[in-house]
Amino acid sequence: MKIRLLIRTKLILSFLAVVLIIGVASISIGIKIINDNVIGQAYDDVQMNLNTIKYFFNERIHFKMRFLEYLSYLETLRSAIVNNNRRTISEKLREVKREVEFDILTVMDARGKVIVRSGDFNSFGDDRSLDKYVKHVLDTKKPCYGTDIISRDELLKEGRELADRAVILVLETPRARKTGKKIEERGLVLKAAAPVIHNGRLIGVIYGAKLINNSFDLVDKFRNLVFKDEKIDGSDLGTATIFLDDIRVSTNVRRQDGMRAVGTRVSEEVYREVYEKGKTWLDKAFVVNKWYLSAYGPLLDIDNRAIGILYVGILEEKYSRILRNTTLYYLIIIVVTSIMAILVSVYIVNSVTRPAEKLIAASREIIHGNYQKILVDTHDEMGYLGSVFNNMVDAIHERDRQLKERTEKQIVKSAKLASLGRMASGIAHEINNPLTGILTYSSLLLEDLQGTDYGEDLQIIVNETLRCRKIVKGILDFARETKLEKQPANINDVIMDSLSMLEKLAHFQNVQILTDLDPEMPPISLDVTQMRSVINNLAINGADAMPRGGVLSITTRYKKEPGTVTIEVSDTGVGISEENIGKVFDPFFTTKEIGKGTGLGLAVTFGIVNRHNGQLDIRSKLGEGTTFIITLPEA
Repeated sequence: MKIRLLIRTKLILSFLAVVLIIGVASISIGIKIINDNVIGQAYDDVQMNLNTIKYFFNERIHFKMRFLEYLSYLETLRSAIVNNNRRTISEKLREVKREVEFDILTVMDARGKVIVRSGDFNSFGDDRSLDKYVKHVLDTKKPCYGTDIISRDELLKEGRELADRAVILVLETPRARKTGKKIEERGLVLKAAAPVIHNGRLIGVIYGAKLINNSFDLVDKFRNLVFKDEKIDGSDLGTATIFLDDIRVSTNVRRQDGMRAVGTRVSEEVYREVYEKGKTWLDKAFVVNKWYLSAYGPLLDIDNRAIGILYVGILEEKYSRILRNTTLYYLIIIVVTSIMAILVSVYIVNSVTRPAEKLIAASREIIHGNYQKILVDTHDEMGYLGSVFNNMVDAIHERDRQLKERTEKQIVKSAKLASLGRMASGIAHEINNPLTGILTYSSLLLEDLQGTDYGEDLQIIVNETLRCRKIVKGILDFARETKLEKQPANINDVIMDSLSMLEKLAHFQNVQILTDLDPEMPPISLDVTQMRSVINNLAINGADAMPRGGVLSITTRYKKEPGTVTIEVSDTGVGISEENIGKVFDPFFTTKEIGKGTGLGLAVTFGIVNRHNGQLDIRSKLGEGTTFIITLPEA
């Protein structure tokens, strides 16, 4: 009974833990996904709306410029300018001003001096040639358009009513930028100018502007176009604003009292990012008295200099509600499914624990060496488990018998392997002494008997002894990991030192060596001796792969990110087959003829690169050549 209770408790707790973990993880991940998708989509919408208002804004100015171009083609206006008929020009300007909603419409002569102002017939003769837009037309004889700032003095020349309409009282709001400025008298305008050409000669400039200060048709038309007058709790869902510097001069953002928030300022953070740095700012922002998902972009003049800011915002409350409702529905689904999972788990636990008791009792008997089977009385999964258990009992009994036999054999085999390992580790050292003796005496005999009938035989002895010693050295190099003695070194210098010695070898007589070494290569920490051995091994392998000659190329490259040094050693030799390319770094594997190699060179090279925390890769194609790529960390 105690065991049954223990199993049941564990299973129920396990099911509950799984349900709890999955439920919590699902809620966390689900809420994050919902939040990312909803808010991400919201910011995409705001960014798109900012791009739309920029386009809308520019199209309005562009339209006004096109109208001025049309006006400049009128023969009536041209003749009036040539004849200095100010009355005719004034009448035409007043007519156009009513049709196109210009606040300022002025005609100047070819030097930029005012001929007629639509706002004040008696204000003329002053020089406007230094105005950016007028100067552009005078210099290029081409029309232009954009935004600009006009001083109060210039506005007064067009009439006091216009100058007074530009005046904005600066209001303090929470989180707004602090400057101490109390009043703004300058005007932000949409401005366009076009040349008047007569018989191929510039005879004048027509210039128009619309004052943005306290004019709301642009921002309201944009809001109606994009947001369709949608509201949340009585507030407009979407808002748009045009700033002069950091001051709202045209907006449909409302203050707490319901009035338009003209004269309020943007925050210091937005001002620095957008106005001073010229970047787009996309984030949640506290605008006057509410939180908005906002996008701000710089408003530029004809010189590409920031003179204001364009803003579009959507009330954060819309997306907060979507997020809250979606999260609530998600939580309800998770809770309901969790309760169902718990009920199912309890049922499963009860159906499993009863048959499990039989298995536990039988297992106890097996522990004591009694291979007892259980009675199978069902045909479901638990019945199948009982049958498998009975088969397992038979198998255990048989394997116990076999295990005893195998254990005895394994003990004997292990003793033999241990002896073989000790012999293998000592053979390389022990064989060096007799080899040294054979090489010494055979070399001395060869010197004495050179040219005799025994000279050729002795030369064979010397050569074969040297080959044996080379094999032993390879075994020793591979078997031991020599301690690295690192020092700062330039890999280009290591390569050039190696090549200066290799070029003199017979292997390289028909091999053209090409180098392409990165001049920006920094010093890195290397065991110079071992790394020179790596270059030598790869270069000699390349030369061996080109018995009839070819090109050996060595290239180095330094990548500052992610801080790696790459060495490529390429040959134009016979290449390596796909069957063998996966074995080239295996000890004692070689494709060379017997007596030409031990198969340990690349294994040793791989080990050295690996101990430098590097990587050694290979590319090869039969008949075309092979490339070894070494990648070492800079640090």
